[in-house]
Amino acid sequence: MPLVLENGLVDSARLGGPSLERLIVAVWPEAYRIAFSILRDRGLAEDAAQEACASIARSLPTLKSTNGFAAWSYKIITNHAITTARQRSRIQTADALDDRAAQIDRSDAMDIEKALAALPVAQRSAILLHYYAGLASSEIAAATGLSASTIRFHLMLARRTLRRALSAEEATIAPTSEEAIHHVH
Repeated sequence: MPLVLENGLVDSARLGGPSLERLIVAVWPEAYRIAFSILRDRGLAEDAAQEACASIARSLPTLKSTNGFAAWSYKIITNHAITTARQRSRIQTADALDDRAAQIDRSDAMDIEKALAALPVAQRSAILLHYYAGLASSEIAAATGLSASTIRFHLMLARRTLRRALSAEEATIAPTSEEAIHHVH
């Protein structure tokens, strides 16, 4: 769901005070959802969303056009989540990764959430910003600092990976009785 704000809120929030607080309260749920979708960890998502909201509040006076607030704020949120993901991956040891991989039950059917979580961070970010936040590839490019063609490439790879993962899930589901009867005849 894209970020929707009341008219004039961004302009009045630039002056600080209660309007800035209302803006951050309005942005927080979206910041958390985007961060959680990228990080897949509630605590890390909360930290990344808080940092993003603080950064938005600090940098709001430097925003050139309030019309670009949504893309600008998504850029900040995404960058904080990606930075957190990179920091987390540097901290994890090879043993911790091996332990986590051993705990995954491969017999469980893969759902869309698991399929998204399995994507690399750049692809997951592109997919979420495109389909969840409703941003075009040019807006995602502005939000992430990547070129629009790179975003389209990430979207293509992510779609392909998701299609394979989800079709593999369907293949493991037992056929319905109607399908079974059809295959017998």
